[in-house]
Amino acid sequence: MAISSKFRRAATATALSALVGGGALLTAGAATAAPAEPSRCVPTDLNVSVTEGHAPNDGRLFAITFEAKPGVSCTVEGAPSGLTFFNGETVQGIEVISPEPGSAQPYTIDEQHPGVAYVAAPAESSAPAPVSSITFDLPSRGGISAAWPSAIDGPVRVGNIGPQVS
Repeated sequence: MAISSKFRRAATATALSALVGGGALLTAGAATAAPAEPSRCVPTDLNVSVTEGHAPNDGRLFAITFEAKPGVSCTVEGAPSGLTFFNGETVQGIEVISPEPGSAQPYTIDEQHPGVAYVAAPAESSAPAPVSSITFDLPSRGGISAAWPSAIDGPVRVGNIGPQVS
């Protein structure tokens, strides 16, 4: 019986060690396997461009496109803010209407998934404001400048940053 009792204690100790060690390995494996949450996008993470597209109505539609630089994956939530339109160095007083607060969803921008904020403008009048560039802030922080493709009339309505719509 003494051998059986020693054997049982050794077997129990070995089994407990295996369970504890195996649990630690599983925990470590899960911790390293979980993907890191992308950080908030800042201007140095992105290349930004503006193009004019086709509006579904009589107005005009512009797309501010945010492309991740190589190796970058970051998130945004909301619309560009503080949009200021310029003609050269001259600020153009174009009214901007922003989305309702709380209407945004987080969106991850990476090399395969650019982000887009659409800007709707009225149909061009006989005397649109000449615009050559725009500056604005990202929802998280940081200012960006980009070339603007053409003259526009206001007010303009800007949307939240999200996936491209084809």
